[in-house]
Amino acid sequence: MEYGTKFRYVFRSVEKEALKKFASKLSPLNITPNQAEVLLVLADNEPLSLKEIGDLLICEQKSPSRLVQGLVEKGFIYKGKQATDGRYSVLYLTKEGKALVPKLQKIENCFDEELSQFLKNNIDVNEMMSCFQEYLKGTRSEKKLKLRSLWD
Repeated sequence: MEYGTKFRYVFRSVEKEALKKFASKLSPLNITPNQAEVLLVLADNEPLSLKEIGDLLICEQKSPSRLVQGLVEKGFIYKGKQATDGRYSVLYLTKEGKALVPKLQKIENCFDEELSQFLKNNIDVNEMMSCFQEYLKGTRSEKKLKLRSLWD
């Protein structure tokens, strides 16, 4: 079997298992990993239009409208008018959304630390990241990662 085939399936399996573990840590808050990403992106950049959120999200390739709508229904986000041009809608965190952000950050930081320790103990992380970044050069994913300062 070719390395490419193994890599695709192993990489996808690792991503799936990592998301499952992250989801279990978020479950007491009744928030999914994708919803957490929206809230954290909005917390760092509010206000944002739906398109601007979509440009920053890694979890969604298309418009995040359903994802955002679910957070509106949960009372964590509200839609308002852009201050400079009232014709445009932008999204803000509600009081409840702002209260949730530190809890999400704590869970995310804890999970990221566990993952970092695992990687550091098992692989040359810099070499791995270099390889992945080379593969992603020129893609929409590279642009999103750079916009979020997740690219070296």
